[in-house]
Amino acid sequence: MARRHSELSSLLFLLSSVLSVCSVAKSSAADWPGWRGPAGTGVSSETNLPTRWSASQNVRWKTPISGAGVSQPIVSSGRVFLTASDGRLHDRLHIYCFDRHSGAELWHVRMFGSAIPEGYYPEGGMAVPTPAADGQRVYVLFGTGNLACLDFAGKPVWIRSLAQEYGPFRNRWGMGSSPVLVGDVLVMQVDHWAQSYLLAVDAKTGATIWKANRDASVNWSTPVAAQVVGKMQLIVTGTYRVKGYDAADGSELWSVDGMRMQCIPSPVVQNGVAFAVSGRAGNTLAIQLDGSRGNLTGTRQVLWKKSRSAPYVASPLCYRDEYYHIHDDGVAICLDAATGETRWQERIGGQHRSSPGAGDGKIYFTGLDGNVTVVRAGPKFERLARNNLGEIIVAAPAISNGELFLRGEKHLFCISQQ
Repeated sequence: MARRHSELSSLLFLLSSVLSVCSVAKSSAADWPGWRGPAGTGVSSETNLPTRWSASQNVRWKTPISGAGVSQPIVSSGRVFLTASDGRLHDRLHIYCFDRHSGAELWHVRMFGSAIPEGYYPEGGMAVPTPAADGQRVYVLFGTGNLACLDFAGKPVWIRSLAQEYGPFRNRWGMGSSPVLVGDVLVMQVDHWAQSYLLAVDAKTGATIWKANRDASVNWSTPVAAQVVGKMQLIVTGTYRVKGYDAADGSELWSVDGMRMQCIPSPVVQNGVAFAVSGRAGNTLAIQLDGSRGNLTGTRQVLWKKSRSAPYVASPLCYRDEYYHIHDDGVAICLDAATGETRWQERIGGQHRSSPGAGDGKIYFTGLDGNVTVVRAGPKFERLARNNLGEIIVAAPAISNGELFLRGEKHLFCISQQ
């Protein structure tokens, strides 16, 4: 086994099925270039988004996919990227690139994992983290610790093994946090049973810019970046507290107590307020981002706190004047974003792991059974549609150029308002 892993650690890319090479362009406003979209909030500013569809209605295209994976599809410069893994140890890693207009596979890159982590999520394999893209390059992180950058023709630009450098990921459900692009810097949150850390690397070269150790245990949350008093901060949840870090050097700026020991949902930021949730029946916190430093627990910066009302897996979203989240058992909740007061609470049915998306005055709640419940955004509950694609869906939806991209168990779907 040691010899096999030594061979795997060479990270030799086996390029296959390179069907076409297209010109590289800058990402457009309609792109969905990373986890939960351009701002990491799950919200799109687009209009004319689809409301109703089925396995045969309003499906612009669907393309078969294979392997385990629950990473969200991302859209950048006319391409859709997706990751997956397979093999007995899920150490065969895959990066797919599809044409966003037709669903045709443009290329498929295979690579080998450099280490076997301690635990993984069966449905996701090693492909739980969502890629990130900047219109020229795509960045992928796998549960094996492999971090890589490819150009839009599928050629490797740089490759690193975080497992070899800092030790394999020790996390009972594997790596769940996605890489986040902050300008030309790629940031990763690695919280596990070993030494946890934030890592920032140069997106062009892969070289480390800074590494900040964290007093955190196992978490699966993804950071969100936000401008605070003219400087970029990283808002990070995990192990009893939410923290703000200076994106330039990784220094800790502030913290607020109130999270569970293990956090899955990612925080979101809207209008200078960070919303953080953690754990089944945990807390929801609304924190004013005003440049304050230190431990802000119990201060005026904590605008409101909602107890025992947090989702376990799905990340929340803020849209217009409301804050939404969905529990694993299908109970959707809408709060007033300013006060935390409950606007409505409805059981929409099914089991839910997927984080909701929003746009065009609609909230999209995606169930494991493939049902997507479309709700009108606002302080009163109104169900607009319930749509089924006939496949299990765990991944969050992507929204781009008036279309929804949904990753099912066997297919990638493009839904369009036709």
